[in-house]
This record gives sequence, structure tokens and C-alpha cells, in this order.
Amino acid sequence: MQRLFAAEGFHAKVKPAWYLTWATLSQTGMSFVQQGIIVMGFLFAVRYHLDFAEIGLVTTSMSLGMMASMVFMGMLADRWGPRRLLRWGAVVMAVLAALLTQIRGFDSLLGMFFLLGISLAAVPMAGTKAVFTAFQNRARGMPMGIRQTGVPLGAALAAMILPVLALHEGLNAVYGLFAVELFVVGWIFSSVIEPSVKAPAAVPKVQSKLPRSLWTPATVSVLMVAGQYFLITFTLEYLHRFRHFTLSQAGFALALAQIGGGIGRIVFGAYSDRTGANRPRTISQIALLAFIMVGFVVFLPQHIGFGWICLVWFLMGMGAIGWNALSLTWAAETVLPEQAGMAMGFVGTVVFLGSAFFPPILGAVIDSTHHFRPAWGLLAFILLGAGLLAYQASKPLRLS
Repeated sequence: MQRLFAAEGFHAKVKPAWYLTWATLSQTGMSFVQQGIIVMGFLFAVRYHLDFAEIGLVTTSMSLGMMASMVFMGMLADRWGPRRLLRWGAVVMAVLAALLTQIRGFDSLLGMFFLLGISLAAVPMAGTKAVFTAFQNRARGMPMGIRQTGVPLGAALAAMILPVLALHEGLNAVYGLFAVELFVVGWIFSSVIEPSVKAPAAVPKVQSKLPRSLWTPATVSVLMVAGQYFLITFTLEYLHRFRHFTLSQAGFALALAQIGGGIGRIVFGAYSDRTGANRPRTISQIALLAFIMVGFVVFLPQHIGFGWICLVWFLMGMGAIGWNALSLTWAAETVLPEQAGMAMGFVGTVVFLGSAFFPPILGAVIDSTHHFRPAWGLLAFILLGAGLLAYQASKPLRLS
């Protein structure tokens, strides 16, 4: 294991395997909150009498906050270094999560989710910058994939834990748990990152102009995220209300999708390293898997065993969730090393742009048609478009 992660020039206060472990747990802690709030949309629906489009606004409020600050947090990661950014971010995130216990109205709750989303962006930007830098002298696809498994792992834990905790102890207990774990895991990971050397004065000047090379990975990412957030936002409602499985079964299927996505991020990252680091080609194959599985859901019979649902959701999660780490790596590898944080911040911004508008739009399709099938079909075509664009980007340029 140690040999697998060995990298010339690796700098950290712990060995590479432990470094990746804490980096992954830091991302898990953030995703437990960010994706957990989305998973609990059905609880907010009951409490505030929301329709599907309004449930999507829960996702939108958090995503807009992260979108608004992602590039800025990436630039701070370049300027301050990931250690300092994450340490201050852990404090702010914990305070905002604790303040959620004082919110009563739904409009105020959305506003606080927006502010919390702004602060949560510090975690992915500090974490990706830290891992990308630490493994700079070797193939990064697998280490970045391992670190990014924290996203589906956090969502899987949220799907299994938070609905039960909220139903038995109330939402304030959930918010208290958020505050504690955000501070603890953020502070621990920040303590094992080596302090960064101060960035040279020329860096802000380089960062002032967005490289054209980022637009393709950004466009692919904004389309791919539709599948990820549709699964997170509507799986419980779809399987519980329309497929008539129990809430615990629906939560288990969602957790399996997240686990599939986590496995996919590692497997696809290692695969892209072994096949010449062609990130867009691998992403196009991931998109094809997601397209096939979403299309399969469209034609599922009304009565189907839960075992088949588990298999479909696991494979769908591999495709719909397994792409993220590669898109960030793709973006960072197209720019200068001192621009990596900004590049990942930009792609992260458009990812959260997609996560902000796709759930309400697809939720409105469900509301207007009174069925999930048209929304699944639209999602399939969105994923197909992402795959075709990534495949086109993977082809070598031909000089005329």
C-alpha cells in the first residue's frame, strides 16, 4: 500500500497513505453535510409542504453558495495554501452549521444554506489542491479519485444516518452533528498538510485571464452533474412514493449508488492513469455507462424486485457519480501548476451551477407530467451529450 502511493517529492506530516486517508475523511465530512441536506429534502417537504420543484430549491440554495465562492476559494488555496484555507474554513463552517438550530422559516433556512454553501467550498478547494500538489511527481488520477470518494461516501452515510436521526431526534440534532464533525475533520486534515511556500507575486496576474482550455472540461462537468444530483435529490421520492419501497430500502439503494460512485472514482482514475492519462476519453466512457443505466430505468417494469433495483442503482451510481475526480484532474492538467487551484475552482463552480438548476428543472418536469419517466428520459439525453462532447475532446488535434 505504501509503495502504491509513493511519490518522489511528497511533502506532508504523515505518510502518503495516511495523507490520502485524512484528505478523504475531510471531503467525507463536507459531503455528509452538503449532500445530506439534499437527501433530507423529503423531510423539508413534509415540514414546509413543498412540491418537487421547491424540494429542488433546497439543492439550489446550497449549490449557489458553493458556486459563488468556488473560484475565490481556489485562488485562496493558490495564495494562502490549503492548510491555512482549510483551518479557517473549519471554524466558519462549524459556526454556520450551529446557527441552523436558530432558523425557523423555510426562506431563512434557504438563506442560511446559501451562506453555509459559501463556506463549504473551502473543503474541496483546499483538499484537491493539497492532493494535486502532494502527488505532483506521479500519475494523479488514482490519488485524486481516492480523495474524491469522500463525496459519495459522505452522501451514503447521510442517506443511512440522517433520515433516522432527524425522525427520532429532530433537525436540531442533525445540525449539531454537522457543526461538530465539520470542525473536527477539517482541523485534523489541516494539521497534517505542510505550510505552503508563499506564492510568487506573478501568480495573480496569470490567474486574471481564464484559460480557454478549461471550457471543455467545464461544459462536460456541468452536464454530467445532472445525473449525480438527480439521484441524490429524487431517489428517495422515486423509490418510496412511485415504486412503493420502504424508506429504509430507498435509502439503502441511494447509499449503494454512492458506494458505486466512490468505487468508480478510484477504478476510473487508475484506469485513466494506465491508459495514457486521457481523462476526457475515460469520462466519455463513464458517461456512456450512466446513459445506459438511466435509459434502463426508463423501461423498468412497474413491479420489480428490490435486488434488481440495488444492482441498477449501484451501476448507475458508478456512471453518474464516478466522473468528478477525473474532470477536476483534467482541468488542472491543462493549466500551469500555479493555476491548478483556480482551474479546479472554475470547474467546481460550473459543477455547482449545474447542481443548482438541474434539480428544479427536472423536478418541474415531474410536477408537470405527474411521472418520473419523462425526467429520466431527459436526463439520459443530457448524459449522452456530455459523453459525446468528452469523446470529441479526447481526440488528438490534427494540424492541417
